[in-house]
Amino acid sequence: MEDANPTIIEGVDAVADHWRGAVLTVGNFDGVHRGHQRILRKARALARVSSAAVLAMTFDPHPLKLLRPDAAPKLITPFAEKARLLAASGADAVIRLSTNKPLLALSADDFVRDVLVKQIHPSYIVEGPDFGFGRGREGNIDTLREHSAKGGFQVAVVEPYQLRTADDANLTVSSSAIRVALTAGNVRLANECMGRPFTMFGQVVHGAAEGRKLGYPTINLDFSGQIIPGEGVYAGVADLGDRRRTAAISVGLRPTLGGTSLVVEAFLLDESDDLYDRRVRLEFHTFVRAQRRFESREALTAQIGVDIEVVREAITVERLAGERTEAH
Repeated sequence: MEDANPTIIEGVDAVADHWRGAVLTVGNFDGVHRGHQRILRKARALARVSSAAVLAMTFDPHPLKLLRPDAAPKLITPFAEKARLLAASGADAVIRLSTNKPLLALSADDFVRDVLVKQIHPSYIVEGPDFGFGRGREGNIDTLREHSAKGGFQVAVVEPYQLRTADDANLTVSSSAIRVALTAGNVRLANECMGRPFTMFGQVVHGAAEGRKLGYPTINLDFSGQIIPGEGVYAGVADLGDRRRTAAISVGLRPTLGGTSLVVEAFLLDESDDLYDRRVRLEFHTFVRAQRRFESREALTAQIGVDIEVVREAITVERLAGERTEAH
């Protein structure tokens, strides 16, 4: 998946005339996983026939933030990254609908007529079979089909992406399934669902400097609103923009050091620069071990040394595997 600079349209009122007749897909698209990518590929194929554009319409913030704040999911991908990934997956532009109560109060019929048809006039609407929309998610694929003739669009339904898991079971890829995997620390499964490493985006902030005292200075990252994987030590990569560094990532309460709040920190191998206030993309590749309390700081320091070697080997193996795949 290549990098792309997304064109973002702020609301349906800003949709210019040249976008009319586009192939449209609507959804939250959190994680832009393999199922979403399949929908975008179908939309791209349909658009190619008539030289139409592809538009992805999404909601910001997630509707549950307004409807049921306590039940609103932590984000897999912040909006800027979601837009970038949608563009990389085939969208020519991303329409950001500002989620508000009047929008959420629209019936499914009104949403189709007044938002989709009147403002965009799509040639196709491409969705998965479980697509729901409108007040209380009362609308579905059948609702779209009922409006298709009068609205001048066709409906294309794309089957969900099925993934064969390590225990030989079939998993339907979804944003919810990814969140469950991440919460359990199963980043490999989450990454399989997305087709890329789960990535956190944050700014380096000042911490307690405990890692430095142990001889392994770490960067502490401030993440706002994004899901955090389950407690544990992970092998990953820190993308600093101008360079990438192998990272030993720790998510946890730091029980040996008397911590009481969840911390995400990373020791970057072969990196010595001061990174305070810098924005970092932190990729999670492999789960290394569970968190536990050690009898002493010395025992913790010894374990960190072991962890770093495991991380170095894990990332080296992944890089070599990637190089072999590209060569073939």
